[in-house]
Amino acid sequence: MSCKICGIEGPTKDVTFYQNIGMLVTRQWAKVEGELCRPCIGRYFRSYTLTTLFLGWWGVISFLVTPFILINNVFQYLRANQLAEPGIGAMNVPNVSDPPFVGSGSFKFKVIYGMVIGLVGLGLLAYYNVGFMEKHAPAINARLHGGEITDEADGEYVGSKIWNDIRSLEAEYKSKGWNEFRPELLSREPYLTELKLQNDRLQRRMTTERSQNLGANDVCEQLALDEMSPALDAYTKALSNLFVFTKSTTEITKENSAEFDALSSKESDSLDQLNQFITDNKKHGCDK
Repeated sequence: MSCKICGIEGPTKDVTFYQNIGMLVTRQWAKVEGELCRPCIGRYFRSYTLTTLFLGWWGVISFLVTPFILINNVFQYLRANQLAEPGIGAMNVPNVSDPPFVGSGSFKFKVIYGMVIGLVGLGLLAYYNVGFMEKHAPAINARLHGGEITDEADGEYVGSKIWNDIRSLEAEYKSKGWNEFRPELLSREPYLTELKLQNDRLQRRMTTERSQNLGANDVCEQLALDEMSPALDAYTKALSNLFVFTKSTTEITKENSAEFDALSSKESDSLDQLNQFITDNKKHGCDK
């Protein structure tokens, strides 16, 4: 029997292959069916199946039908797996080129569309994988989440920056006297600058959430509003005041030691409040 595609006389198999390209709100699909020879079966199986595997998911209907298309194509290919190659005599029959493509009718369409989909996928992966991006590409992470907090990924990024800044600011001091302590404290000012930036973003988001009463039915959200937000704001302000004092004070005297002690006490109190929030957060399972 002759192959429906290339016209070669030889062993053929009745197969049906489908191809789907999802395009969010629409889709493009193609089908080939009939008696095909082994080379044409291989070409159609590879072209249609790989295209569907990489480009077939993008859309509600496409997402549902793509698994069935892939299963069908694999099943059809396995059914024809034992089919013999065309004989030498059949090779004199002119063969056609690769299978036709859906869409623009060119291989370029698939490549460009695949690249676009791939870039979108990588962009989404980078946006929501905050921890990985902060470890390997912090500059890109900062650009992705540098605006206002609008979703969970933005909140995760801000939270990670805040706790990292606090850990750096509260790291153990190596110096003893004021002359050694002062430059060591001031060397941590970049962390304070970052903390103030992230705290401002967080406080604006908390104001929005309070106005929308988002904590009414969410214990974890209420904890963030009632405990974390005011404690973080108090800690940031206390630390800012301590840095202002340290910058302007080259020597500790009897007159200014009481002011330093009061500023340090405010910092410690607000840090205790943050630690209490962490404890309450774990208690209610909000850290999972």
